[in-house]
Amino acid sequence: MLKQEFFHAAMKAGVYKKLAWSISAFSLISEDPEAYKSNPYPYRIVTGPLGYSFCDPDNAGELIKIDDGVAGKPLFRFLEEVRVTPPDIPNLAQEATTTYGNVLFNWIVMVYSFGNKLPFQIGRVDVGAIEKMILKNFEDTPKSEEDRRPDTIYVDENLRFTEGLYFLTGLSQLCTWGITKKVMLPPPGIAEYKKKLLDENREHLHEMATVAKIDAKLVEYDAQYLKGDPGENFLIDKKSRNVIRKKLYLMNGSEAGLSENTVNATLIENSLYEGWDISKFPDMNNSLRAGSFNRGSQTQLGGVSVKWLLRASSNLNVTVDDCGTRLGNVTLIDNDSTKRLVGFSMVTKEGHKHFKTEEDVGVYLGKKVLMRSPMYCKLERTDYCKVCVGDRLSINPDGLSLAVSDYGSTFLGIFMSKMHGTQLALAKMDYKKAIF
Repeated sequence: MLKQEFFHAAMKAGVYKKLAWSISAFSLISEDPEAYKSNPYPYRIVTGPLGYSFCDPDNAGELIKIDDGVAGKPLFRFLEEVRVTPPDIPNLAQEATTTYGNVLFNWIVMVYSFGNKLPFQIGRVDVGAIEKMILKNFEDTPKSEEDRRPDTIYVDENLRFTEGLYFLTGLSQLCTWGITKKVMLPPPGIAEYKKKLLDENREHLHEMATVAKIDAKLVEYDAQYLKGDPGENFLIDKKSRNVIRKKLYLMNGSEAGLSENTVNATLIENSLYEGWDISKFPDMNNSLRAGSFNRGSQTQLGGVSVKWLLRASSNLNVTVDDCGTRLGNVTLIDNDSTKRLVGFSMVTKEGHKHFKTEEDVGVYLGKKVLMRSPMYCKLERTDYCKVCVGDRLSINPDGLSLAVSDYGSTFLGIFMSKMHGTQLALAKMDYKKAIF
């Protein structure tokens, strides 16, 4: 039997639920040649001096040779291409060329959780995109199996989805290379390239915008060096490149210190790999002190803000369906706001229009509309109507104070992020969005 045929048969038999099977399939293992006899489960992989075999699913203990398995090499690789057809996996709609890693993911996460309800995932998987598909038709688990619908995702299926994702963490050591030569070393020529950038901008290094541009160019130089290296799958977080790796191998950059004054921040040209510039030691030390201090003081400030907002808003309630106000916030509908405005309403000549879906909002893309807001609710004292507060808040009419106190949690999150290193970067401002 060829290994592709074996792989599809093993997946259909459900061996993807066994972590030991995946480890033996995608890596080299060393075990006693007779070890399989203690647990000859169907499709168990057996490594021999001449190649690979597997336990016959129809005859326990008997071995069938995998003809194209090569001794001394893993039987499968995550990025190895494989051709799949609809009979091979339930959620595949048409024949496709993908990788063994993709197929394994789809069995462990998608098929195990949803069967064929959600489509086969090819390439780098975006869990957030999958969650959006789930939310489109998401309901409580029905009491009877007869009440299940093929176009609906239920809570118990979503729990299996989470279970499948957690299962994947057991494979991280096989498919995510955290240590490669390129990951462990700076890019060649970075010192010369950095000196060139600094010399070209020497008269403007006191400007944080200039330093941010240099930082961005150094990070891009490093990205080109890492391109194609397996370690790229480890350095997927922006912070790992823009903050941690930049400070370690490229340039420490600017440090505001205790003052938090970015205008007078100190530029430290050396990276940690190049060694400390002792003349800048006070600035580096003050940055650490600021982080440690803010960990305590700003946490306290954020906590106090949450408590104060909870007390101030504890009497807020949603009491009626619609106050009928004709006032609202002028809002420009763009791609960023289509999701955010779902559940809210816009003012119309007849009264108001409720946005149930992103498609409803998208009808007004590029236009300015008047959106209903709690700011303009006509009800007296601490009462609000369902239309002004929107669907999410009106579900819990006595829980508005929790939403208000979340501002304090946002402050706390901003303060806490300063403790763990932040990136100096430029951002474009869309003045239209800033105004409206």
